[in-house]
Amino acid sequence: MKNKIQNFISEKSLFNKEDKLILGISSGADSVCLMHILLALEYRFDLAHCNFNLRANESDEDEIFVRKLAKEHHLQFHIKHFDTQRYASENKISIQMAARDLRYAWFHDLLVSENAKYIAIAHHANDDTETFFINLVRGSGLKGLLGIKEKIDNIVRPLMAVSRTEIEQFLKENDIAFREDSSNVSLKYLRNKIRHELMPLLTEMNPSIQQTISDEVKILEGVAQVYYA
Repeated sequence: MKNKIQNFISEKSLFNKEDKLILGISSGADSVCLMHILLALEYRFDLAHCNFNLRANESDEDEIFVRKLAKEHHLQFHIKHFDTQRYASENKISIQMAARDLRYAWFHDLLVSENAKYIAIAHHANDDTETFFINLVRGSGLKGLLGIKEKIDNIVRPLMAVSRTEIEQFLKENDIAFREDSSNVSLKYLRNKIRHELMPLLTEMNPSIQQTISDEVKILEGVAQVYYA
């Protein structure tokens, strides 16, 4: 998988060995995988972890886990604590949107303070498919159906070429520990309903559904280029 991701980074011109990255890491499988891949490929990066204080002791345990990772691999570690619930209430937005706003605002601050060039995020191919259906259900217009981009300004997503299954297999084969976020199984969130209920049903009907959606998105991208020209 390491070579597959390196080829993707090069093909999409995401970044190069001279660029310093800020890697957003949660302690979950995806970002821990990305950290190990970037280490193996000898890229320069710092770790940045957000403690949103939303899951009591679990949030603090995630922070401790990532601190240990940073120390073990001699990586610069940045941590930020947020009062996410208050921010969401004050701005009348969802907890998920509040966490996203706070996270990206801080990451962009780190780009300046740490003289880094890109923010690396661990979104992967399954996230792209799930986002497609989220936007379809909510109604987003053509732009919302174009998927997650591998590079937008100074945000890069090196794992977009691989699936969640590939990530989990990489971690298992290399005996790499990570932490499970308990909120990822809660069906009160639309993304989790799509991940745990809709996608298995669609996969039963079409085992290649993820590739099918990816192909359809490419068609939509061509349409968008003409439509927005």
